[in-house]
Amino acid sequence: MFFQQFKVEGLGCLSYMIGCPQDGRAIVVDPKRDVNDYLKAARLNKLKITGIIETHVHADHISGAAELSRQTGAPIQIGSGSPVNYDHLPLNDGDQIILGNSKIEIIATPGHTPNSISLAITDLSRGDMVEMLLTGDLLFVGSIGRPDLAGGELLEEQIRNAYHSLRVKLDKFPDYVEIYPAHGSGSLCGAGISAKPSSTLGFERRTNPFMQLDFAPFREELLKNTPHRPINFTHIINTNLQGAELIQNLDAVSEYNPLTCKKFLAEDPENILIDLREATAFGGAHIPGSYNIGSAPNSALWVGNVVKPESEILLLANNKAEIDTAVTNFRRVGYDKIKGYITGLMGWVLAAEETGFLPQITVHSLHHVLEKYTNHMVLDVRNEQEWQSGHIAGAQHLALPQLINEGFSCDLDQHLSVICMSGYRSNIAASILKQRGYKNVYSVIGGMSTWKAAGYKYE
Repeated sequence: MFFQQFKVEGLGCLSYMIGCPQDGRAIVVDPKRDVNDYLKAARLNKLKITGIIETHVHADHISGAAELSRQTGAPIQIGSGSPVNYDHLPLNDGDQIILGNSKIEIIATPGHTPNSISLAITDLSRGDMVEMLLTGDLLFVGSIGRPDLAGGELLEEQIRNAYHSLRVKLDKFPDYVEIYPAHGSGSLCGAGISAKPSSTLGFERRTNPFMQLDFAPFREELLKNTPHRPINFTHIINTNLQGAELIQNLDAVSEYNPLTCKKFLAEDPENILIDLREATAFGGAHIPGSYNIGSAPNSALWVGNVVKPESEILLLANNKAEIDTAVTNFRRVGYDKIKGYITGLMGWVLAAEETGFLPQITVHSLHHVLEKYTNHMVLDVRNEQEWQSGHIAGAQHLALPQLINEGFSCDLDQHLSVICMSGYRSNIAASILKQRGYKNVYSVIGGMSTWKAAGYKYE
C-alpha cells in the first residue's frame, strides 16, 4: 500500500494520497487548492490518480478537488447528501473502494458537518484488519471538529451527531488503529489541536477529553471551546459548495507602479493593500491605510480574519518570490481578487508620496514608559489562554479577532502600546488601529516572550 500525508503549514490542513504501487492507482483525500504536490507524488511513485475524495465541505480552505479533477480526469466523491452543486459521485455508509491491495471503507460520521465521512483503510497485503482511519474533521489529535459551521439551527443536532459518531461509529475499531485527521495545529476547525500529525484511537480514548465525557459535559465543553469564526469562512463554504474556480481562469497578478497603486486605493474604500514586510520595516515607513500582515506560514489565516473576501487586493513585498508565495497562500483561503503587487517601497517614496509611521517599541522602552507614565495603556491582543499564562499588570485584554470584529474604544489621542506573544499580531492590530484613527499607537517588538525573557514582572 502507498500512503502519504501532505501538510499546509500555517493553516494546519492535512491531505492524503492512498494507492497501490502494484495496481498503479491512487486516490487523493481532501486536496489543497494548489495540486502540484499530488501530481509530483503520483509521478514519482508511478501512480495514476483515479479518484478524489472529500470528507466534508470545507470551511477553512478552498478545495483543490476541481483543480485536480481537471488535471487528472479523476471524479470527485463526497458523502451522500452533501449539498454540493458540481458533478460528483456520492459515497454512502459502508461503501468500499478497492485499489489493488488497498481497501477503503466509507463510514458516515456526521458532527462537524451533517454529511461528513471518515475512511477506514486496510492494507490487504498484510491482512484484513483495519490499519488506519482518516477521520476528516470528526476526530483530531487532542480535540474534535467544531459543530457550528453548518449553521445555528443545526447546532444541537450536530453536537449529538458528533457524540454518536465518536462514541458509537468509531467504537467498533480497536485501540491500535492509527488516526489521520484532516487538520492539525493552526486550524480553526477545532480548539486545542495538537501539533502531532497523527495518533492512535487508543491514545485518543485515554487522553482526548472529548472521548471521555458523558453527553452533558461533552456538549458544555464543546460549546465553551468553539474557536472564533473568521470572516472568510462563509465565502469558503459557498465556494466549495459550488466548486472552486480553476486557477488558470483567475486574473493575472500584474505589477503596479506608485501612480496606479494610488489610483487603485482611491477608487474604492473597500480596496485593500496588504504589506507583507516584517514589522520593523512597516513601522519605519508604509503606504497609509495599508495592513501589515507579515509574510509568514500563518499569514493566510490572519488575512482571513482581517480582509473581506470580496475585496480587491494589492500586495507589497520585498521581492517577487514573496509575492508569489502570498498569492498561493491567499488563494488557498478564498482571496482570488488579487489585482497586483508592488515590490519594495522605494518607488512610492521617490514619487514623493506620503508615508505612514508605526513606532516600534522595545520591551525595555515600554518598561521605562510604564514606570514614568501611569496613564500609558497596554493593549494585549493574545488569546485567552496566552493572557492567562501571564500578562503585564494593568494591561487591557482584547484578542485580535475581537478587536477586528467588535472594535476597540478609547480616546483617539490615547497613547497605547499593543503587545502579543512575538510582535506579529501586535503589528496587525496596530496597523488596524492606525487606520481607524488612533494617533499614538506603538507596537511592542518581541512581545510578551521578550518581556518575560528580560525578567520584567507579569501577573
